[in-house]
Amino acid sequence: MKKQGKFAAVILALALTSSYSPAHAQTRQGICTVQQKSAVKAIITKQINALTKSDWQSAYNYSALAYQSVIPLELFTQTIKNQYVFLVFNDGFGFGACKTDKNTFSQTVTIDYHGVKHILAFGLTLVNKRLGVVAANEVVVPVGLPA
Repeated sequence: MKKQGKFAAVILALALTSSYSPAHAQTRQGICTVQQKSAVKAIITKQINALTKSDWQSAYNYSALAYQSVIPLELFTQTIKNQYVFLVFNDGFGFGACKTDKNTFSQTVTIDYHGVKHILAFGLTLVNKRLGVVAANEVVVPVGLPA
């Protein structure tokens, strides 16, 4: 129960810190522009490529500073190794929809891993002109629906 409480506090801290919205970082709501989508794809691609090389520090560096302020490198590394091993040993990945709301972005990514497709919803924030990953959550597709 202690562990769940700690993670709940981390999630709350991330939600609070990622809601910071400086005036110069405002973007329009809705679908990402071509430029935004390109920037989001680049960060996610660099993070996944670092993970495939087990370059934990580089992968961690693509995280938002707000994320890094509450999640140490060791916890980041253990979480990837325990829950997202398919990112490290992936057989390729592709990008789906990108959405934005002010300075936050949501990007779906499909990861191929040993014949199984894992869909992740990446969350990113733009703070002080720095784009960084704050979350990557697996999207569970109900049985019988296409991935």
